[in-house]
Amino acid sequence: MKTILEQPRRGKTREALITPHKRSAVWGLTHKTGPDCGVSDNDNRSAVWGKACTAIAALCCIIVMAVLCTACDQDRQALTGDYSYKLSGEVVLTNAEGEATYRLIHRNGQMNILRDKSGKGRYIITMNEMTGGCYTMNAELRGDSLVIAPHSFNTNILSTNTIPDFDVDFEQDDDATIVYRISASGGGIVNGNMLIIREIWDGHQSGNSAVSISGPEMTIIAEKN
Repeated sequence: MKTILEQPRRGKTREALITPHKRSAVWGLTHKTGPDCGVSDNDNRSAVWGKACTAIAALCCIIVMAVLCTACDQDRQALTGDYSYKLSGEVVLTNAEGEATYRLIHRNGQMNILRDKSGKGRYIITMNEMTGGCYTMNAELRGDSLVIAPHSFNTNILSTNTIPDFDVDFEQDDDATIVYRISASGGGIVNGNMLIIREIWDGHQSGNSAVSISGPEMTIIAEKN
């Protein structure tokens, strides 16, 4: 306790007792640290520094996430564009009399990849064959892998049983150029400006379901223009 001189109303001086909490009110003290409250200045500085470190760490996480998202978006954007492709593989035609294996003449065309607005990492791939055929397929990019959704299309089977490819037997029967309805699915690998897609074909001759077709190892190699 401390005593101070207090001026009474009638002009006489008298002593008054001021308690610690009243003393603080008199002097307008707002500092809460010190022996009276049990918190030291060091503790207060540590708390402030801890909050600052937490804020800095949170800011760093936000920056890293933004950089990663930007990089992923650039990778997805880099996949879109025009490609030249070549399709090759073997197909097996089966009917009541048996089956025959045909090696496809390499088929060339233009591939266009567009972003699919239905979701991130999704694309629409358009295949334009030099022979005039055209079809689309949906795909999803997962890392460096491209997952091709099941799709269907019509195609003419131009083939040769001879190897190498330039030694083509043009005296093929009519079945080699009949339209076939193909159901396909598969996946691919993205390597820079190159795409390597492998598909499995299964289908039948258009208008004649008795003739089936299968292609277990169809390969599309595409290079960005």
